[in-house]
Amino acid sequence: MKIFTYEVKVGLLAFIALALAFWGYKFIIGQNLLKRSNVFYVEYDNVGLLKISTPVTINGVEIGFVSQIEPVVEKDNVLVTLNLNKGIMIPKETVAELRIEGFMGGKSVSLSYKKPCNGADCAQSGDFLQGKVMGMLGSMVAPEELESYMSIIQLGLKQTIDTLNSQLLGQNAEGPLAESLHHLQGTLSNLQHATGELDVLLSHSSGDIQGSLRSLRSISQNIAASNARITSLIANAEKFSGQLDQVNLQKTVTELDETLSGLKTTLHSANQTFSDVNGVLHNLQEGKGSLGKLLNEDGLYNDLNGISQKTDSLLEDIQARPYRYIPLKSRAKVQRFDRMDASQQKSGN
Repeated sequence: MKIFTYEVKVGLLAFIALALAFWGYKFIIGQNLLKRSNVFYVEYDNVGLLKISTPVTINGVEIGFVSQIEPVVEKDNVLVTLNLNKGIMIPKETVAELRIEGFMGGKSVSLSYKKPCNGADCAQSGDFLQGKVMGMLGSMVAPEELESYMSIIQLGLKQTIDTLNSQLLGQNAEGPLAESLHHLQGTLSNLQHATGELDVLLSHSSGDIQGSLRSLRSISQNIAASNARITSLIANAEKFSGQLDQVNLQKTVTELDETLSGLKTTLHSANQTFSDVNGVLHNLQEGKGSLGKLLNEDGLYNDLNGISQKTDSLLEDIQARPYRYIPLKSRAKVQRFDRMDASQQKSGN
């Protein structure tokens, strides 16, 4: 029994802890579960990073918070859920203005309406309110104060411009910027003078320019009128060039035929010459004619070889014994020289 009581206590403590944690989370995001509230819905085209728990105010007093933000894909907008305190009554024509709080980009939702509601004129929980996104200037400055702020800004800008004029464009203005502005003013004056002279020049030359334009227009009209002739000339030139190419081609083909005919004749003559040479060579091989016999018969070769040997012996004998061949030599002297040669040969051996 004690164990069961202990487990019940642990379970109760765990349940209480979870409940407190859930309530704490809702309280941190701005939703008090112990306090009853009314729910209203607003549709915006763009909420600009609006966050859950953003406060909802009326005349600067917080009367609720943003509890949910979800995109509506079908309508291409964003649905924002507002939780307002139970005792707050707002008219049906209430506008939920999405404002920018400061230059850091914080957001808030402010409810505005013309007059309070009573009974049936009040919006009921679950109704849709009209949404409006305010710009930075409209969020920070009230419409009734905007004119005064603009007057102050206009006066300040006027004073600043007057000071700049006196410091930069005055007669006694000094400094690099003032000097640059004076130079710029002089440049603009020169440019104005140059444009005036150009205007005068153009006015004096307008007749010549118009005449040139008329001449140019006349030339263009003549070219347009002669367009058909120019086209015909171009076509004739193309046709003539085609015929010229055809004539040159025919001439080239004719010359090529003549060259081939001459080459054929030359080849025929060369073939006939080769045939004659072949016949001569055949006759030489067969031993016909003097040259053929000389090449094919061995007897003539042997005779020529014998003659060559005897000629060599004769020449050697003439070199060795020239006295034998000297005319008017007696037989006795020749024999005497022969004996001398024989004795010399024996003594040499």
